[in-house]
Amino acid sequence: MTFARRVHPLKRAAWRLAGCRSTAPGVLLTFDDGPHPEHTPAVLDRLAAFGLTAAFFLVGKRITDPSLVARIATAGHVLGNHTFAHAVPRWRDFRSAVADVARCQVVVPAARLFRPPLGRLTPGLWLAARRHHLPILAWSLDSGDWRCRTPADAAACAAEVVAAVRPGDVVLFHDDHPWAVPVLDAVLPALARR
Repeated sequence: MTFARRVHPLKRAAWRLAGCRSTAPGVLLTFDDGPHPEHTPAVLDRLAAFGLTAAFFLVGKRITDPSLVARIATAGHVLGNHTFAHAVPRWRDFRSAVADVARCQVVVPAARLFRPPLGRLTPGLWLAARRHHLPILAWSLDSGDWRCRTPADAAACAAEVVAAVRPGDVVLFHDDHPWAVPVLDAVLPALARR
């Protein structure tokens, strides 16, 4: 099974047109679909051990403990709006898209970026992000950590990420998934050695 995959070049160009640019020579780690009461703190501990900051795209309805959001922000990580419900975006549904982004922004008022669920940017989600002055940030490398089911999968996923990552990449991980931590345990030391 293959885990890590690059975004199609035309899709990357579309994200650049939406205002997403990776100008740093380093790599930006991003985490979607949290916060999770168990996995997110473990991810934060791993990042802190290496002195790294990342971007966390939070799903509003998954915030059960506001102190976890505060911990993410206090550690210097960037907060992002990943909608309130994380519903599959529908192309022509402006009203619910705008409402979903607004509802998440109320729960996470310090959010400074936006990422659409599943990476599917619809006109309604684009409009909602614009209304809240949230730059849209996609990814250039999907780690595929969400597909891991075993320790062997996590090891293979980590190896693929390390082999595929390039300077300037925006790498997608998921802090709501139990295999994100084992993947990071292999990826972070490898990236630090570079």
